Amino acid sequence: MNLTQPALLRIGMGLFIAAVCAVIAGCAAPAMHPDTGGDPVIYVIAGDRGQSEVRAVIAGGDCPVLIADGAPLRMQTRAAPQTLAQRPTQSQAALSKPSAFPVRVCEASLAPSVHSATVLGRPVPLMKAVPRRIVVIGDTGCRIKASDNAVQDCLIDKEWPFPTLASKAATERPDLVVHVGDYHYRETACPPGRAGCAGSPWGYGWDAWDADLFAPASQLLAAAPWVVARGNHEECLRAGQGWFRLLEPRPFAPQRSCDQAVNDDEADFSEPYAVALGEGWQLIVFDSARAGNGALKPANVRDANIFAHYQKEMQTVAALAAAPGMHSIFISHHPVLGLVPANTFLPHGAGGNLAMLAVMKSLNGNAYYPPQIAAAMHGHVHVFEALAFTTGQPPTIVAGHGGDTLDNDLPEPLPAGASPAEGVSIGSVVHSGGFGYLVMDRKQGGWQLSAKRLDGAVLVTCELTASGLTCDRQGAVK
Repeated sequence: MNLTQPALLRIGMGLFIAAVCAVIAGCAAPAMHPDTGGDPVIYVIAGDRGQSEVRAVIAGGDCPVLIADGAPLRMQTRAAPQTLAQRPTQSQAALSKPSAFPVRVCEASLAPSVHSATVLGRPVPLMKAVPRRIVVIGDTGCRIKASDNAVQDCLIDKEWPFPTLASKAATERPDLVVHVGDYHYRETACPPGRAGCAGSPWGYGWDAWDADLFAPASQLLAAAPWVVARGNHEECLRAGQGWFRLLEPRPFAPQRSCDQAVNDDEADFSEPYAVALGEGWQLIVFDSARAGNGALKPANVRDANIFAHYQKEMQTVAALAAAPGMHSIFISHHPVLGLVPANTFLPHGAGGNLAMLAVMKSLNGNAYYPPQIAAAMHGHVHVFEALAFTTGQPPTIVAGHGGDTLDNDLPEPLPAGASPAEGVSIGSVVHSGGFGYLVMDRKQGGWQLSAKRLDGAVLVTCELTASGLTCDRQGAVK
């Protein structure tokens, strides 16, 4: 048998790992990726209090060993292989199916003091005390949704460019990746005769998650830790089971797994947390999965539950933002002060998320945000927007243009008096209707934001400080 050089390297790595395992009492042989025949999926989720959560998705067997600063640490099972009974979903029952996770999700926590770590011989990207470059992406999966008659051609790059975008973003060599939510979109089967998505995995199990996120983003997952915001596509009625198994930074619990619909009214909400960026900056991550698109009705029990949860959680946001000398960037999937372009359902467009606005207005009036929030970043709307206001609210960045079907671009110019919310006046806006991503580079006193196209070309550059946002271009950019 003739062995190629890559094969010899894999054998050599396997022998090395086996030797290490023998010394530390027998870790399992490296499990192969269940879908591609490749290596296990290894990635890092940035959590609160400076912790990093190392995850490994393996085909089965025992969890691997993490080597942290030379010391072995057995990773623990977060979620065992399991096929979950079909639960109510946003899709019709006949168009849904049980969620199969034929993989073991393993995890281990890393303290900020760890300097180096490996899993199965592969280096683990560590959270830096002062990340200097951050990539921001959002709304990245490939849409297949029968109820909306909405189908993307996942096999055609120009139709679903996230694999290209993720690979390009990895070449930016980020210290941190921020995903503003909506990872999973393959909810129902590819229609018969549709060659552009033929054979695509679908449903809410591992195969669809892998196709939408882990396989196309493999290089970007290996490049840096990720901060993950939860989108409406990860609520319990949709891909929540995968969210809690694969991405949620906190410990896994059956009551907060989306496995049982009876627990949805709790599992669809999470306490906000802060991710330190050093030098007086932090991210505050807010779970807006249940925000919806319409106004909350106080007499409705479900809506009252949403309001109560969000009000309590926004009080936590205020407490986190009140840290002395701290400038905070608020991260949520749904834009609070963004603009929604006109579409089939909203012929005149819309402003910010009505549920979030109602809650935030109840606490902070027309300021909406508590003090010391320097900016807000979101997804959900599938365009790029950067808005600054003359009425004192924090500037807003929308980066929902990472791969899913694009929305219409904002009109150019904006209609007179256009505003995302009561009491908010727009001072400047720059926007783009094409696919892309953002790069944040740390500068003296703040950040330089570069909005980039798929090929990495810069569309617009903005400066973000505690005093506000200024961009070198205005209006529509291409």
